Amino acid sequence: MEYLVNAREMKQYDTNTIEYYGIPSAVLMERAALAVYHEIKSRFQPGCGVILVVCGAGNNGGDGFAAARLLHLAGYETECMFCMDEEKMTPETRAQYQSAKRYQVPIGGGFTQDSYAVIVDALFGIGLSRPVEGKLGALLDGVNAREAFKIAVDIASGISADTGRVLGTAFRADLTVTFGFAKIGQLLYPGTEYTGELVAADIGIDRYSLLGTEPQGRYLKSGSVKRLLPERKPYSNKGTYGKALIIAGSPDMAGAAYFAAKAAYYSGCGLVRILTARENRDLLLARLPEAIVTTYDAGEPDFAGIMDVPASCMEWADAVLIGPGLGTSPAAKMLVAKALQYTEKKIVFDADAINILAKNMVLLKEAQGLRAVTPHLGEMGRLLGQSVGEIQKDLIGTARRFAEEYQAVCVLKDARTVTGMPDGTFFVNTTGNCGMATGGSGDVLSGFLTGLLAQGLCLEEAAALAVYLHGAAGDRAARETGLYGMLASDILEQLPGTMRDVS
Repeated sequence: MEYLVNAREMKQYDTNTIEYYGIPSAVLMERAALAVYHEIKSRFQPGCGVILVVCGAGNNGGDGFAAARLLHLAGYETECMFCMDEEKMTPETRAQYQSAKRYQVPIGGGFTQDSYAVIVDALFGIGLSRPVEGKLGALLDGVNAREAFKIAVDIASGISADTGRVLGTAFRADLTVTFGFAKIGQLLYPGTEYTGELVAADIGIDRYSLLGTEPQGRYLKSGSVKRLLPERKPYSNKGTYGKALIIAGSPDMAGAAYFAAKAAYYSGCGLVRILTARENRDLLLARLPEAIVTTYDAGEPDFAGIMDVPASCMEWADAVLIGPGLGTSPAAKMLVAKALQYTEKKIVFDADAINILAKNMVLLKEAQGLRAVTPHLGEMGRLLGQSVGEIQKDLIGTARRFAEEYQAVCVLKDARTVTGMPDGTFFVNTTGNCGMATGGSGDVLSGFLTGLLAQGLCLEEAAALAVYLHGAAGDRAARETGLYGMLASDILEQLPGTMRDVS
């Protein structure tokens, strides 16, 4: 798991490194410049064309002047643009500016070339909080209009490090070399579209710099995923890998139950049982003969005749999913209420189960247990009585507040899915694509999550892992089918290959 920070946290870790460990700010600046230099060197050779470094008066500009000096000394044709008040330079930036001048790096106030091979943005850093307007806004617009490979130093100028919002106008980077830890705004939309490829460079601000105060944000990278996977043992049997119960599918709505159950199997789960309406039995057995199918009469007027069925199924299971295609009939409401009684079970509430809870949130508030909810934005709006627009403005805050208030893991599904934890931490997912906006995709995710839970993973790790791998499967599907024709079944069938790739 990788740390994800906001501007305040990053500034504190920078201060800790300087004041507690005694690493001078000038040393950190030099290492930041070296990181930018090495990324350029790995992609371009001297003679590639002119490299323009656009510098500001803050320490981000100092990083830029230092990087320009290193490139100039390595034989790259390099020039700097500085369009701010020299009197406003920080002491560290002034020192780098003077050094660059003494090494005869050309420094001017505008464009000197019709075209550049590379444009480096070192105008503003993570502390920017006001809109970029006027002369500097026009400068960024002019830079964006030019054909060049564009690199942002630490963060694309004009992007909020905390929210990803565009502050007036912003630099559109092909590559961002950030320092220490990734910033929240680089992973959220629209900031991620301005970030391009993200490289988090080690400049000496690392886990030691936290001084025991960890950031609340997290994200997964491919290298850290393998450590979270459930262990596969040479000497084992199907009982070793857990039992998942999928309560899904109202009459003639077998598809959701199928997607969820097969995804649970694809997670590595040993046994999967589907509790569904009687009408779905034959279709599910034909499509997924590996599953155990138990049915109930959804039209039963007296629930006393079916109450024992969900009870015995939930006693059997290690983890439970309820909701996909379930409907909101009286029988469905009874099943949701019954699931809330099993406080010792890990239970995932999805789709129609969320819609049922939205009508009576006290059920979730009063119930104790190991629970996760997996709402899309519309479902979250119904849970909270808010509009989709309101939720989109603060995905992280919404997921965190819900998780803390209801003591349930909240997987808030969007283009960047945010998973809030009851302890206040959160994950921002970086995998997936717009092709996954298709019916059934959420059923695949919730079933996959339940399969991981059945294998013994805790709710927090299973949720972050499931979202990451589900998105990665969507990325594999996109490479084969494209974004327009992707179906939930395409995502589903890419899960085994995705698991193989990371294991």
